[in-house]
Amino acid sequence: MIKRYILPVLIFLGCSDTTDKQFPDHSSIINEYYQTYQERKDFDKFLSFYDQNIILEDVISGDRIEGIEAFKQLFDWNNPNFVLTDSVALVVTNQIINKNMVSTQGYFTPFNWSGTLTEAMHFSTILELNEKGKIIKQTDWINYPSTLIDYKNRKNSNDWLK
Repeated sequence: MIKRYILPVLIFLGCSDTTDKQFPDHSSIINEYYQTYQERKDFDKFLSFYDQNIILEDVISGDRIEGIEAFKQLFDWNNPNFVLTDSVALVVTNQIINKNMVSTQGYFTPFNWSGTLTEAMHFSTILELNEKGKIIKQTDWINYPSTLIDYKNRKNSNDWLK
């Protein structure tokens, strides 16, 4: 009787193991990614974590971009209007890594934008990685202050549902 149950369990464990090999532990890549993001000094290194066909969806602003060139323009790290006022650009407070999906919560530290001090902002981000550990999709929820987004006239991310 026990033999009848052992085979299905072994098959199940074998299938689970195969899935884990397809998406290895990306913890070290994610740690390095967020360290690079926190330091906010090496834009080329930051970009190296992304696949060329990256899709970024910012639910609050309503921005949706595709491709690394559009991503570069959106992030615009070298813009002289941005001045970091803390030793790090962001702080991670909670993170879950599950195979190729990473859910991160934290906050961006205050910064100056065009001479105006911008308050700290909560964020939640979901990253989806390919088998090579490159980010292929990023979905952001950022609590932007009204000085950065015109909430009455922003794009509507619900349009993506159609």
